Amino acid sequence: MARSFVALVLATVAAGAAVGAESRQANFIVTVSVPARATLQAIEQPARLHISAEDVVRGFKDVSARYIVESNTADGWLLRFAPRLGVARQVEVQGLQSQVVVHDDTVEVYRARAREPERLTLEYRFVLEPDAQPGSYELPIHVSATPL
Repeated sequence: MARSFVALVLATVAAGAAVGAESRQANFIVTVSVPARATLQAIEQPARLHISAEDVVRGFKDVSARYIVESNTADGWLLRFAPRLGVARQVEVQGLQSQVVVHDDTVEVYRARAREPERLTLEYRFVLEPDAQPGSYELPIHVSATPL
């Protein structure tokens, strides 16, 4: 009887091994798409422009701002300056390769891709309208980054 039991166990193991020996293969392709992005974070930028009587007499107000820009595009990105209507007739931007002057239209400045986040320190000169009055105003420029 012990021989019958051993024979039964061996037959079961052999049958299981035969079933488990089958293998199947499947192939599939995985693709990943990473959308282009450029983000601009204001580290230091006033929320509002405070114009004093002295600023009005002088005809301009100077303001500093600092930003960090990150981009994942190989083609670089655009730094975009969009004017806002109000107290300034033009905005002069310093801190790039050359001075940028923003009047009535959006101005875009090409920036090459950098491996590390780019730190920008910009100086704005808001040239005031002739009829500007002292007070607190929305910042006369909107700054953004756009991927290429």
